[in-house]
Parts: sequence; C-alpha cells; structure tokens
Amino acid sequence: MAEAELDKQQIRRSFANAAQSYDAMATLQRQVGHELLTKLSLPYDALVVDAGCGTGFFTQQLQSRALLKNIIALDIALPMLHKTHDRLNEKVPLLCADVEQLPIASDSIDSLVSNLALQWCQGLGELFIDVQRVLRDNGQFSFSIFGESALCELKSAWAEVDDYPHVNDFCSLQEIKQLMQQAGFVDVQLESQIYQIKYTDVIELMRELKGIGAHNVSKARNKQLTTKGHFQALLAAYPVDDDGKITASYEIIYVQAKSAMKR
Repeated sequence: MAEAELDKQQIRRSFANAAQSYDAMATLQRQVGHELLTKLSLPYDALVVDAGCGTGFFTQQLQSRALLKNIIALDIALPMLHKTHDRLNEKVPLLCADVEQLPIASDSIDSLVSNLALQWCQGLGELFIDVQRVLRDNGQFSFSIFGESALCELKSAWAEVDDYPHVNDFCSLQEIKQLMQQAGFVDVQLESQIYQIKYTDVIELMRELKGIGAHNVSKARNKQLTTKGHFQALLAAYPVDDDGKITASYEIIYVQAKSAMKR
C-alpha cells in the first residue's frame, strides 16, 4: 500500500516544470493511453472528466478516437492546462484543480477517466469515494495507474545506496480492487500488464522520469542533492543487461468500474 505521505506542493511543481518537456518523453503514457482508450465504451454525448490531463494527449484521443464531444480537462498544474489549451484550440473546458478535491457537483457527470495520473494521489480510498459522489447512477470510472512493482529495479538499486525513499510506493491490484469495492463501485474489472523499456543507462531513465514530472514526492525523501558518490553507487547497483543497457519495468493496472445506484 502506498502509505508514505506525499508532498502535494512538490507534485504540482514537478508537473508544472515538466510541461515543456513532457510530450517528448511520454512514450509510455501514450502507449498506455491508447490501450485504455480501447477499454472505454461511452455514448458520444456523455459528460466526461479527464482527470490529470497533462498536456492534453489523452483528452485529444477522447475527442478524435472515442468521438466524445463533452469533455472537461482537469489538471493540478496550470502550465499543463496551457499545453492542453494549445493542443485543442479552446475546444475543451479546462479546470485547474486537485483530483483529490474535486470541485464538481454530486451526481453530475457520466464518466471520469484518468491515464497514469492517480498514482500521485495521497489517499486512493478517499478519492474513489469522491468519484462515486460526482458520478451519476451507473456512471463509468476508467483509469490506468502504476502498480506496486513499477520501477522495481530502480527502487532496489537505491535500496543498496541508502535508507531514504527514492521511488514512490504504488498500490497493488488487490488493494485497488478492495478500495474500489469499499467505495461502492460495482462490476470492478482490473487487469495488470508489465511494460519493460530499455535505456542506454540509468541517467537516461532518470532524465525521462524528470522530463515527465515523475519525481519522488514522498515527504520522507532526502531533501539534499544527491552526491556524486551516492550516484555512482546507484549506477553500480542497477543491473545491466547483456547488451550493456538497462531495463526498467512498469506495472500498469487498468481499471474499469461502474458507480452504484444511489436511489
């Protein structure tokens, strides 16, 4: 379970700073977004909130491929919403807000979707309850999220260096399912997939993580700059493949569920 307290100001700052570099680095996010899109089944006039829209790639796919016409793009970082605005030419209402404090009326939307954003939330259980609140009866909640084994190689390598958390903790499939059911969702369907990506070295991996805003946001993180010695120890601890490159594993959990009848 992702129990470490997260620094919400750091999350907002990280993604704001990544707005310019995000699209060039977010290959996995696009791949997962395409897969998530194949799992959606919504009428064209459904009112949909894209939570954690980032630069608007997935929002655009909801328009162009899912043919949805009533989408609200929500993100915690205003510079990301500026990118969404530029991409979509004012075709989508923008909402700068924290998905954990949804400024949305109860029983007012047909679906909330999110592509690789909810792992940055502090309390998934409370979030799921709030999503249940804003969805209409039989509303659809669809999202992708990092699973507990995501970036396991990087986490293990850092564990050889010091005792600070350097990689965020993520929930398991079973934990997510339990929290969804406790929040009142029905017909909960979950699927886990492992994506493995090769990098030239650890520096390239960490540059990509920084470029998409995926910083360590635990309040227990080491606030000091990483020393050269610590970084060299990390490089030595990270396993190298036979071809001299490294592999990073990303567990992605896809979730589909419906809101319960409230009356």
